Amino acid sequence: MRMNSRAWSGPFDEVPWAEIATRFHEMATRHSEFRHLADIVDSVLAGGGDQHLAGLTSMHDLVVTTRPVPARPPVEVVVVRSPSSGFVGAGGVFVEHRSATGHDDQVFRTSDEAVPLFWRFVIEKFGVEPGRPKPPGAG
Repeated sequence: MRMNSRAWSGPFDEVPWAEIATRFHEMATRHSEFRHLADIVDSVLAGGGDQHLAGLTSMHDLVVTTRPVPARPPVEVVVVRSPSSGFVGAGGVFVEHRSATGHDDQVFRTSDEAVPLFWRFVIEKFGVEPGRPKPPGAG
């Protein structure tokens, strides 16, 4: 029996969060409609989420799963779609959960709600909560 899963179907080749941050900050500098993606990545790094979450980019979308990353697909993911993805335009955010069971979830909101919406999905779907942000100057 084949399951109707839209989970990540290939190898999940995670990228270091610092590289993801650099990429989205560079894009946000050139195109302000990508700012919310940089803000999400900043929140992952500030709250220690990089210890519990693995990420990669697919074109301009952010794709996240839990650590340790499953060795074989399907991989349950949360995807934050970029404005260039065709799912949402400038000023909007589209976050979707792609489960291995086919019980997917998706929400559209304005981009100013991107960070809390991302964490809502990560908390609900993966049980990972953000830590407290590190104070400025803290290692």
